[in-house]
Amino acid sequence: MQNAVAARPHLKAIIACVLAAAGVAPSLSQAVAATHPEPRTFNIEAQDLGSALKAFAFQSNREIFFAPELTQGKQTHGVIGRYDDLDALKRILADTGLTYSVTDSNAILVRDSSNVTSRPAAHVRNAAAVHLARAEMNTQAEPQAATPTRNATAASGSTAASEDNDSIYEVIVTATKRPERARDIAGSVSAMSGAQLEAIGAQSFQDYLSRTPGVVFNAGPLGDSTAIIRGVGTSVGKDQGQGPTGYYINEIPLTEPGYAIAIPDVDTFDVERVEVLRGPQGTLFGSSALGGAINFVAHQASTEGFDAAIQTSASSTHHSDGNTNYSGKGMINIPLGDTFAIRGVAYYRTEAGYLDNRGTGRKASNEQTDKGGRFSAVWTPSESTKLALFNLYDKNNTPDFGYRYPELGEFARNTVVPEPVGYELQLHSLRLDQDLGFATLTALGGYSEKKRSLTNDYTEFYGAGLPNPTPYFDKGKSDSRSFELRLASPKGERFDYIVGVMGSSTDKTFNDSIVSEGSYAILAPISNPADLRGDMFYWGVGKIDGEEKAVFGEANYRFADQWTLTFGGRYFDTEVNSRSVYYGIFYPGSLALPPGHQTEDGFAPKVSIAWRRDDDLMLYALASKGYRFGNPNTIFPLANFDTPSGWETDSLWNYEVGVRSTFLDRRLQVDLTVFLIDWSDLQVRLYRPDDVTYGTNAGEARNVGQEFSGLWRVSDAFDLTLNVTHLDAKLSETVVSNANVILRDGQQLPGASEWQVSAMATARLPLAAEPTITLAHRYLSDSPQSLQTPNLRINGFGQTDLRIGATFNQVGITAFVNNLTDKRGVTFGYGDFGLGLQDFIIRPRTIGVSLDWKMR
Repeated sequence: MQNAVAARPHLKAIIACVLAAAGVAPSLSQAVAATHPEPRTFNIEAQDLGSALKAFAFQSNREIFFAPELTQGKQTHGVIGRYDDLDALKRILADTGLTYSVTDSNAILVRDSSNVTSRPAAHVRNAAAVHLARAEMNTQAEPQAATPTRNATAASGSTAASEDNDSIYEVIVTATKRPERARDIAGSVSAMSGAQLEAIGAQSFQDYLSRTPGVVFNAGPLGDSTAIIRGVGTSVGKDQGQGPTGYYINEIPLTEPGYAIAIPDVDTFDVERVEVLRGPQGTLFGSSALGGAINFVAHQASTEGFDAAIQTSASSTHHSDGNTNYSGKGMINIPLGDTFAIRGVAYYRTEAGYLDNRGTGRKASNEQTDKGGRFSAVWTPSESTKLALFNLYDKNNTPDFGYRYPELGEFARNTVVPEPVGYELQLHSLRLDQDLGFATLTALGGYSEKKRSLTNDYTEFYGAGLPNPTPYFDKGKSDSRSFELRLASPKGERFDYIVGVMGSSTDKTFNDSIVSEGSYAILAPISNPADLRGDMFYWGVGKIDGEEKAVFGEANYRFADQWTLTFGGRYFDTEVNSRSVYYGIFYPGSLALPPGHQTEDGFAPKVSIAWRRDDDLMLYALASKGYRFGNPNTIFPLANFDTPSGWETDSLWNYEVGVRSTFLDRRLQVDLTVFLIDWSDLQVRLYRPDDVTYGTNAGEARNVGQEFSGLWRVSDAFDLTLNVTHLDAKLSETVVSNANVILRDGQQLPGASEWQVSAMATARLPLAAEPTITLAHRYLSDSPQSLQTPNLRINGFGQTDLRIGATFNQVGITAFVNNLTDKRGVTFGYGDFGLGLQDFIIRPRTIGVSLDWKMR
């Protein structure tokens, strides 16, 4: 570990080197790419764009993806003469508002230039993506040079759009900070498009993360629910410091140094997709993505036309005292000319409670409300420039905590006072994408503010002798700022790269207090009145500020037709400062803990190699390293004991091999990944001889797992999906602290369920209203809740959901039953601190109906 003063000049030098390297990178990539094929002759006259793209696919013998709605009504000037493939394509797309990108498998993705994250290869609502593959092109008659009036389906003997209706859709992701097919990435990336999320009725993390291979979602306190990826976690709740999973919205980080204020769970209405990246993502995403990252990608405004959508639902949950779940959501997209558009989203959702608080006398007390909105504005003054503004507001609250006391009954709570919980998130970002010819420059700046408040009933602990109940209040607030500047060369060259710099800073404040109405009259005569604030007899203030600076880069080198070598890394420099002061009758006068200070720098590398036989088979091997913030210890020193000043990042290496394959004319998709994680110097808490805990790095763990994902389009009317994860995640070293065994060799890691299974069957009936029936099941085996309480476990459980939907004109109607068999799966819990065990359970059986209206 180096101090920050020494590290900063070192970092500035590296930044200068990276920027200098970016300046010479164009010539390097051009030199390496000098082996490009010779220009070829194109004969594509002016015509409708869809026909021209199909003619281009035949004449270039290139695989191309595009959505029919992107080309509808558009004309091209064509291209005639000898050109490189991509130069010819640029001429075809000139003045159409469309652009393209090239994937690692050399496929071309045509997309809207005003929306760099569009999904050209996915089914767009009711329209199938046009996918022209080499095998298809070789069996089709060559399209003749078309006239401007020629229609799109006449370009070949049989339309690829109709053929592709039977194959599996593709999803475009930005997991590598550039749009490409998820299955072209040499790593483990799962993505669910907005249409897929809508099809399963997903609204929050619990609805979709639990269906993702390798991810365990621990639904707990509002704003504190966590996701553990590949068993990398020391608690199913929030960690003592920065968590091991990174959360992002449109690439803006929502993680922070130290104990998180909140983990926002934003409604998925009108989301473009959610990406889940399994394994360390330190190279491109930075700190916190120790086990993986989750990136929520919202739709941007589009100039393609006016659009609107409305969604509403009503349902009833078992044991909700007759209360109704309901929601209302809306979206509107407004083009303001050819270069500027705005998009707005608003949503409101209430979920009825199902726990009865015996102490307060309120039934179904744990209802939850989620409301908020998003705003997007996009300006594209030219085909090479795009400026995007994004704003988000999200507020969640519940009037009573969502845990039960299982010893009191299936749905029982018991507190003297209600325990409300709430959090708010504001996020604002501005992004510039500028095509420089040799590369795309992206500048991204973001600001987020999180607030959280909760109340706990402390009457049992501090209420003796006081006239009224004694609630504990805890409030927190964080302000985070981040920026990233990067250059990305075009994909598809023999050598391509991405290099960048980033920085982030966070200021956090925690305030807690204990109050009992009427306590001043009792405590003032026996205490110093200066240690009281009216009826408040304890209060404390904690502050944490942290900074991260980094330079990063990643490059792909295609050293043979079927082989790609990827290598990269991130040099990082982190700094955290903390201070805490406590007041009240427990700390006469006040108690200020020693200021904490922790700095660290390091390097997180990544290397992979991939072999692609063709578009239907890829094998890869990957090694990557992750990191996260350390944190200072803010406790007094103890004589004859060396209390660490703080703790550093864990050391975690992920090794994996994977297969991505499709069969049966792309009706069957099979993915298999095997991984080994070596995790050492875990961030844990140990005990001093005076029984005070402190944070440090200790212990080792090894996670070995296999992830299987399969999707089979059995017929035009029937799909099957199966995801299976097997995980053996255990400590591999015993750690003793103050004569107590804190970590035990062979102990299962928290949230590291041995088995995780999700399966779904979808049937589409050949009737006028296009009815669909979807049956889904999820199973999760048991696991410990924390390293310190290995015997306190999350029980294994399964959940089955049923959905039946139909479409009438532009209105979709869906009836659904969630938790069909009414199970009581435990997802999170607390130990017995004198009040009995407390745990959180999945929502009981819920029956309802939803309505969706879409203009387009």
